[in-house]
Amino acid sequence: MVGLATALALVISINSNEIILRAAEEPVFIYRYTDTPRKPYLMEWYTPNGVNVLRDAPHDHLHHHGMMYAITVDGVNYWEESDTGGYQIHQKISTVHAAPDADTPGVGFQEVLLLQGSEFSEPVLKEERSIYHSPLSNGRVRVLTWKSSLQTASDKEGTVAKISGTVYHGLGMRFPEFMDHSGTFIMADDETDVFEEGPHAFAQASWCAYTVEDEETPITVAMFNCPDNPRPTLWFTMLNPFSYLSATQDLNRKPMNLKAGEVLSLCYGIAAWDAVVDKSEIEVLYSAWLHSLKK
Repeated sequence: MVGLATALALVISINSNEIILRAAEEPVFIYRYTDTPRKPYLMEWYTPNGVNVLRDAPHDHLHHHGMMYAITVDGVNYWEESDTGGYQIHQKISTVHAAPDADTPGVGFQEVLLLQGSEFSEPVLKEERSIYHSPLSNGRVRVLTWKSSLQTASDKEGTVAKISGTVYHGLGMRFPEFMDHSGTFIMADDETDVFEEGPHAFAQASWCAYTVEDEETPITVAMFNCPDNPRPTLWFTMLNPFSYLSATQDLNRKPMNLKAGEVLSLCYGIAAWDAVVDKSEIEVLYSAWLHSLKK
């Protein structure tokens, strides 16, 4: 299944395992939705200069898959891929958008998943996930929008799913090895609730960025919070023993109860530059991204 080329020569295609977006035949992102250990995930995502800023299944943490979303539901962990962990099971690609329109924030797709404790147990949550390459992308920066809407798999009255997690559960990114250790995390000026826990640091802010002043491949990656999220984002950041960034809903300290008929909707933006950019440039893009969501 292949989408039509847009004016920017963007083509989205689907094979039996992956969704691939290309620009002028070069990959923009690769999303792996089947033939995965436990969860679909964004396997590769490239800067305008063609640098992949994601790392899949490193030897130290095989369950780290590029850009991924996971939580704990009713005590079952949908992250670690352990013997007692849960499964995010792909159901279908419900929509493919080969060009931006009034109802979508870019070129991308929508997917339906079920979360269940084992491959054969009853599902506890249904997730509708969408990933879009934003029209804000250009020769200097690439921008994504990630949306996840969660609801109980059963609509039976009285059904409640307890959503919790570790300090890093949420939308997380594992960076490639050259980005480990040496980078710097920076926050928007509105940061609050800043604290540390061992090698981990946390801050509530409208956005968080990670900059790497590599001589050959300088990089800035930023993640944006949408104000419509049920809570302000608490950013989990870590430099050692590897670099990691996650947008969390602070579920470790403040679990949520999701009742039948309710929808938990989350939306994040992610941007990547082939340069170390300052806070003012990130803030300008963040404002533009927020405006693009209202169209």
